[in-house]
Amino acid sequence: MKKSFVSALAALVLAPAFSLAQDAAFPPLPTTPTVAHRGFSAAAPENTLSAVMAAIEVGAQGCEFDIYQSKDGVVYLNHDGKLKRTTGLDKGAGEATFEELRQLDFGAWKGEQFKGEKLTTYDEALAVLKYTGTRPVVEVKANGFEDKVVDGLRRFDLIETAIVIDFSADRVKKYRELEPKLCAAWLTGLQKNETRQQCAQRIIKTLKEINTNVVDVHFGAVDAEFLKTLKDAGIRVMCWTVNNPADIQRMVDLGVESITTDRPDLVLEAQKKAAAK
Repeated sequence: MKKSFVSALAALVLAPAFSLAQDAAFPPLPTTPTVAHRGFSAAAPENTLSAVMAAIEVGAQGCEFDIYQSKDGVVYLNHDGKLKRTTGLDKGAGEATFEELRQLDFGAWKGEQFKGEKLTTYDEALAVLKYTGTRPVVEVKANGFEDKVVDGLRRFDLIETAIVIDFSADRVKKYRELEPKLCAAWLTGLQKNETRQQCAQRIIKTLKEINTNVVDVHFGAVDAEFLKTLKDAGIRVMCWTVNNPADIQRMVDLGVESITTDRPDLVLEAQKKAAAK
């Protein structure tokens, strides 16, 4: 009895620190050093085909876009919970039918040159991105269509090249259950009165619970110690949404492996200069 107790105690003391990498086999994080936020949203109306095409043309390795489901079940690109800011229609994003959405102008708010830009469906965005070097980074904004998110990626053979991101830990867990080969990242940031290390520990705990090893965190949480803590736990780190040149340079200098930005042109240039040193 005494011998077995001592052996067990020794094993516990000598055991390595917790690491998600040791806990499960996770799909690789698709290579996306620069992710265009809502498409190249500084250059074109966010979450439209124009913005997706601009992201491809600038050379971003990832194109982030947001999705909702229409009242009658069509998944489409849109960020806000309400449609008013970008279309003028005073309805919730999930309250309009597809026929209503097809009548709206999603581009005029951005500038006269984009007047007449129509909604983009999830399928349309995936179809455009499929044969390019720009990977879909899909942010889901509401409950109830997680299966459609995964099914769309399957139909376009993008399961192993896309990333799904979400602020809902429960939904991230569901994507991983629906498709173990899919890379799914939990979106988060520093909470009020939370230190960076407290944030890192919260991320480690949550990711273990939802069976993923990728976090997409607001760049304000990121410093060298934060990154080391997560790396030591087997966690891959993406960050959002970095637009200021000084912040971009700090993220590049820290070696953050995926940076989401409204200005992919600036991030690509900073990464190119860093690689040349």
